[in-house]
Amino acid sequence: DLKSYGEDKDVEYTIHAEQLPKIKIKGIEEIKIRDYEIKTSDTDVDKKISEIAKNQNNFKDKKDGEKSENGDLVVFDYKATIDGKNFEGGEGKNTQVILGKDLFIKDFDKQLLGANKNEDKVANVTLPENYPQKEYSNKKARFVCSIKNIKKPEPTKINDDFAKTLGAKDLKDLKIIVSKQIQNQYKSTLDTITKKDILEQLEKFKDIEIPETLIEQEVHVITHGQEKEEIEKNKKINNENAKKRIKIGLILNEFGEQNNLKVN
Repeated sequence: DLKSYGEDKDVEYTIHAEQLPKIKIKGIEEIKIRDYEIKTSDTDVDKKISEIAKNQNNFKDKKDGEKSENGDLVVFDYKATIDGKNFEGGEGKNTQVILGKDLFIKDFDKQLLGANKNEDKVANVTLPENYPQKEYSNKKARFVCSIKNIKKPEPTKINDDFAKTLGAKDLKDLKIIVSKQIQNQYKSTLDTITKKDILEQLEKFKDIEIPETLIEQEVHVITHGQEKEEIEKNKKINNENAKKRIKIGLILNEFGEQNNLKVN
C-alpha cells in the first residue's frame, strides 16, 4: 500500500507478505524405519546369467532342405506391393528376421515358417500405423520374399570364455557381478519404499497452517505441462498433494536446522 509520495519526499509504502510457518518438532524419534535385508540365491544368479546367454545366441547355417522354424534367423530380399503397385520403402536386401519375435511387421515372420533356402515365400500384412511413409499406414501389402539363408540358433555355452565376453575374469567372477547387480536392483526399490514410508509418517506428524500462495505455487509445479481440463478435473487431489509436499518439506527443513544437518 502506497502511503505517501511527492516531489522532494520519501516514498512510504507497506508490503504485505506471507511468511513460512514456524514449527517445532517434538517426538520425531518415534518414527519407525523398517530394515530390509537383501539376499540373492544361486538360483537367482544362474537364472539371470542364462537369460543373458540366451540373448547372445550365435546362429549357424542350416543344411539344405532344413525348413525354417521359430527361433531361426532368416535372411531374405523382398519386393512389396500395395494393390499390385510398387511403393516407396517396398524393397529390401539382406533383411534379417528372427522367427517368432514378430519385430518386423506384425504377423509377418510367421508366414516365413516352413521356408527353404532359395525359394520364394509370400507374406500378406497390414502396414503399421507408424509406417515411415504416412500415406501407406494401415494399408494391406503383399511381400514376395526370396529366402537367401536360414540359420538356427546355437545356445551359448556358459563358461569362463562367455564370462570374459561380458568383462568378467571368469564365470565365478561373473556370478559375483550379477549377484551385486540383482542386489542393487532390489536396493533401489527398497530405498524408494523406505523413503515413501518415512514421508508418510512425517506427513501425519503435525498439522501446519500453510499459506495459500505457497499451495498455489506448488500446485503450479505439480500440474506443469498438463492440459487445463486435466488440471480442473484433479483440482482437489492436486491441492492435497501440494499441501503434503509443502508440509513434508517444512518438517524436513526444520529437522535439518535443529540437528545442524548439511548437504555435502
